[in-house]
Amino acid sequence: MTVILFLVALHCSAQSNFKLFLVGDAGDDDLTGETLDSLKANINRNSNSALVFLGDNCYRNFPFQFRGFDSSCITQKRIISQLSILENYKGAAYFVPGNHDWWNTTNFNKGKQKLQMEESFIEQNLALNKSISNTKNVFLPQHGSPGPSVVEMNDNKICVVFMDTDWLLLLDEKRTPKINQEQEKIFYQQLDSVISVAEKKQQQILVVAHHPIKAYDNLLGRKVKHPKLFSRVKMSMMGYPSYQKMITQLQTVFEKHHQVIFASGHVHALQYYNTGNVQYVVSGSGSKTLHGDEINPPHNAHEYRVWGEEGFFVLNFENTKTNIVLYHEKGKQKTTMDVLQEK
Repeated sequence: MTVILFLVALHCSAQSNFKLFLVGDAGDDDLTGETLDSLKANINRNSNSALVFLGDNCYRNFPFQFRGFDSSCITQKRIISQLSILENYKGAAYFVPGNHDWWNTTNFNKGKQKLQMEESFIEQNLALNKSISNTKNVFLPQHGSPGPSVVEMNDNKICVVFMDTDWLLLLDEKRTPKINQEQEKIFYQQLDSVISVAEKKQQQILVVAHHPIKAYDNLLGRKVKHPKLFSRVKMSMMGYPSYQKMITQLQTVFEKHHQVIFASGHVHALQYYNTGNVQYVVSGSGSKTLHGDEINPPHNAHEYRVWGEEGFFVLNFENTKTNIVLYHEKGKQKTTMDVLQEK
């Protein structure tokens, strides 16, 4: 197990040690693999904590790769493999929807139906857990809405904002109901508002979603030609028109504020990117990884730090600083690297 430590400069009030675990795209295994086993060991040692699954909580690989949860035996096992690590966990757990949870569909009503099926299965099964601190409002945002949904943690010192990026990507599709520009405008206004309120409270701010807006992936980053052709596949690529629109809108909101951490999955790798006032974490290798040539940035792309291995991130909130810790597999070697010193 390798541990790589980011010391991130954040201005915040003093607080007790609180950990927020981030793992994405963990839905490809029928049983808990090494990454989830390692995650389980870590969360059980830290009751003052929360765990967020960053979407693509279930893959249905046969007969169609784009599907997600369908209540079949195999997809139930894939959800339960994640729920099982929470059996003795005394912290809180949350699930964010991803494009596979929406079935990679361009039909809003069909995708929402499948999403709510998964949401219901997760919450009904988690309600049987006697140790976890939350069993309601676990799947956020709820009922196929875009959010933003706000959860305050660690005695209200941390504000976690949940949003559904796939809902935003569906806005420009012909088969989407009349979700007009006014509703889209309201979403971004609300997102800006909840972040502004958190800043006034001097809270540490984390926004969580499935799709990244800063990430390196040779495939997903390509410019999309003929976007309406095979749009159910291309819609999750960063070059897709509605994806580009979402990136612009979200960056505009985030860069207005002093310190925001945006955590996502989707890219099956571990990545970190720092623009100063916004820090981007990609934790999308909970159960699968990309090959090195698919995610290795060019030599001049020094702003990215990329690991092509399964693993997860931990945000460690302690006193007046926040440490972003990366756990990933590399034999039995164990190292710690200071990437960015606190000012």
